[in-house]
Amino acid sequence: MRKIDTNIWVHETEFKLFGAEFGNRMTVLLLKNGTLLLHSPVKIEEELVKEIIKIGDVLYIVTPNNFHGLFAEDWMSQFPEAVHYSAKVGDLEKGNGRALSELISVVSEEEVRLIKIEGAPKVNEYAILHRESGTLILTDMAFNIGSDVSMWTRIFFKLNGAFNSFGPTRLMKSMITNPEALCISMSEMLTYDFHRIIVSHGRIIDYDAMKNLRESFSQFHSIKSSRSAGRFFPSRCG
Repeated sequence: MRKIDTNIWVHETEFKLFGAEFGNRMTVLLLKNGTLLLHSPVKIEEELVKEIIKIGDVLYIVTPNNFHGLFAEDWMSQFPEAVHYSAKVGDLEKGNGRALSELISVVSEEEVRLIKIEGAPKVNEYAILHRESGTLILTDMAFNIGSDVSMWTRIFFKLNGAFNSFGPTRLMKSMITNPEALCISMSEMLTYDFHRIIVSHGRIIDYDAMKNLRESFSQFHSIKSSRSAGRFFPSRCG
């Protein structure tokens, strides 16, 4: 696990799908009350647990979309005092957590901002803004696979339209059913100041983060460069 800024750490691990190297990343946030939020938990490891315990008490375990809850139960078993906040309806039906939207009732929005990404209901993803470090945390809405991967991984992500560049994969684009709603969500993200984007798969964006987000979704929306009452507004969608 490595610290990337004030009160924010990441842990990266190997993850393969269809033989391609996706990689996987969990983000750990230390809140002002000394408790920890685990975002998109990866496969649990003894040494990783030891590192986390040294930082604080795990109280919030967040699975931010319909696809990233594979290891949540293992972490809940390790930290039974924690609460699982899930975007996945199935978790709630099994009584295995609370709706992720309820997180804002227990965590201050001055620390963590929760943004529902509309327009892709099959994914049902929430973005998280960690205000203190100026970091936007995404999960599957955008990938950023680098060039330091195997030949098959290069081919796979070239075919999927997401090799060596930040943005949505072709698969993700196919799941966007309402570009206008997505446009509004992206516009909301751009009302906040952040200089870093963490993704679950690929390299962290640590420069021109807002520009990268705007340009990577430009095919779905166009955003005016001027501010109106301190907010960005979409000028065109679809």
